Amino acid sequence: MIAKKSFLIVSTHYLSDTLGFVGLVILSKLWGGFAPEALGIIGFAMSTISLFNIFTNLGFQAAHVKRISEGKDFGACLGTFIAIKLSLISIMIVVIFAALYIWKNVLHGGFYDATTESVLIIMVIYLIFTNLQIIPTQTFIGRKEIAKLQITRLFQNIVKLPLTILVALAGVKALGWAISPAVNWPEFLQPLQIFLAEHATGSLAMTYVFGVMASFFIGTWLMRGYPIKRPSLSLAKNYLSFALPLTFSSIISNISYNIDKVMIGYFWASADVGYYFAFQRIITFITILYLSVSTILFPTISKQHAEKNMKGIISTVHLAERYISMVLMPPLVIVLVFAKPAINIFLDESFVAAYSVFILLVIFTFIRGMTTPFANLINGISRPDISAKFGIVVCITNVILNYLIIPKNGIFSHIQIAGYNFGINGASGAAFSTIISFLIPFFGLRIVSKRLTGIKLLQTHTPRHIVAGFIMGGVLFFIAYSTTMFPVIRWFTLLGFSFLGFGIYIAILFVLKEFSKKDLDFFLKIINLKEMVSYIKSELKGETEK
Repeated sequence: MIAKKSFLIVSTHYLSDTLGFVGLVILSKLWGGFAPEALGIIGFAMSTISLFNIFTNLGFQAAHVKRISEGKDFGACLGTFIAIKLSLISIMIVVIFAALYIWKNVLHGGFYDATTESVLIIMVIYLIFTNLQIIPTQTFIGRKEIAKLQITRLFQNIVKLPLTILVALAGVKALGWAISPAVNWPEFLQPLQIFLAEHATGSLAMTYVFGVMASFFIGTWLMRGYPIKRPSLSLAKNYLSFALPLTFSSIISNISYNIDKVMIGYFWASADVGYYFAFQRIITFITILYLSVSTILFPTISKQHAEKNMKGIISTVHLAERYISMVLMPPLVIVLVFAKPAINIFLDESFVAAYSVFILLVIFTFIRGMTTPFANLINGISRPDISAKFGIVVCITNVILNYLIIPKNGIFSHIQIAGYNFGINGASGAAFSTIISFLIPFFGLRIVSKRLTGIKLLQTHTPRHIVAGFIMGGVLFFIAYSTTMFPVIRWFTLLGFSFLGFGIYIAILFVLKEFSKKDLDFFLKIINLKEMVSYIKSELKGETEK
C-alpha cells in the first residue's frame, strides 16, 4: 500500500507540476528577458515573507500527523490543531505588519522598485492561505488519505495555470519593459489587458494567491463530515511535548529554504533570483519522486514504532532508500547531460546563462532524496531532538556559506583552472552552499540511525545505480555531442534521448542483478490503473485504511 499510495502522489504531483511548468514555459516564451526579472521579484518577496513562517509551524504539523497516526481521539486532535494553527497564523500576521511598519516608518527603509511593496503584501495573503491549507493536508497525511491529499494539492495549479496564461497574454508595460500583448484582446476586455500589463508582477503574484485559495477551499470541502471537537488543553500540551524539540528544526528549515533567495536578491539583481526561483520550481519534477515516499513513510514508521516493530522499520527504510536511489538516477543524468538544450527548449535563452544553477540544484535533489528515509526514521522513532540538532547545524552552515559565496567577490568567485574561470557566486553559489550544507545530514543521520537501530549505513544497491547512471550518461553524451547526427537538439530528440537513456539504465541494472522480474512486477502493480481507481473511490467514500 505504501508503494501504491506513493505512486498516486507521484502521478498527481506530476500532473500538478506539469500544469505549473506549462505556465512557466508560456510565461518565459511570451515575456522573454522580463520573465527572470518578474519571477525574481516574486521569488524574493515570497522568500522574504516566508521567513515569518517560523511562527506558524514550530513542529505542530509533524505532531498532528504523529498523534493521528498513533490512534489518538481524531476529533479532539483536529479541533486542537485548528485552534493552534489559527492562533499561530494570527501571531504571524501581527509580526509581519509590525515589521513592515518599522521598516518603512521607523528605519525609513525602501523597496527595490514600485511594485515590490505591493508584491510583498500579496505574498502575505499567499502565506496566510498556505498555512490554512496545511490544516486539511496534514490531517489527510495523518489518516493516510492520500487521494484527498493529492486532489487538494492538484487544484492549486489547476486554478493557477489559466490565470498565469491570461496574465502572460496581456503583455508588459511596467518597470521599463514594453512587451506587446501576444493576441489582440476584444475591445471590452482591453481595460483588463491594460491593467494586467501595467501591473504585470503584481498580477502574476495574484495567480499564486488564487491557486492556494482554491486548494484550501477544496481541502476544507473534502474534510466535511470529520468530527471536530472542542480544543483540549491536555492534548495541546501533548502536541507541544512532541513539537518542542522540532521547533528549532522547523525554524531553521524555513530559514534554510528561503534565505538563499533573499541573499541573492540582496547581493545581486532580481533576475538572478528569478533563475534560482524558476529552476527550483522545475526540479520539483524530481523531488516528488522522494517526497511522495516521505509522505507515507513517516506515519508508517511511526505506527511500526508504536507496535515496537523495529525489523519492520529497518525493512521499510531499506526499501524506500533503494527505490528512491533507483528512480532518482535517470533524471539526474539527463539534466547533467542536457541542461543547456533543455533550458533553451522549455524556457528561454535568457535562462541558459544560469544552467550551472540547474545542474547544482539537481545534484542537491539527489543528496536530499537519499537523506529522506533516514530523516523519517529518526522522527518516526520519536527522536525529533536529533533532527533539530542536525537542522541547526545545516542552517548555520548554509547561512555562513551563502554569506561567503553568494557575493560578487565571494571566496570562490575567482577560481581558475587551466586558464578557464570556474568561479562560483550568485545563484550558483547559493546552490553550491546548499549542497555542502546537506552533506552533513546525509552522512550524520545515517551514522545516528545505525547507532539507534542497527540499520546499515549504505546498501550495495546505490553504488550499482551510480555505475548504471554513469554508463547511461556516457553513451548519451557520445551520441548527442561527439557525432554529427544531432547538430541541434530539439524537444522530440531530447524526449528520444530520455527514453533511450532509461532503456540503457534498466539494461545495466539487469546485468548488475539490480533489477529483476520482481522489481518489474512491483512497478507494474503499483501503476495498475484499475486498482488505483478502486483505491481512490474507496477513500473518497470514507473507507480509509485501518
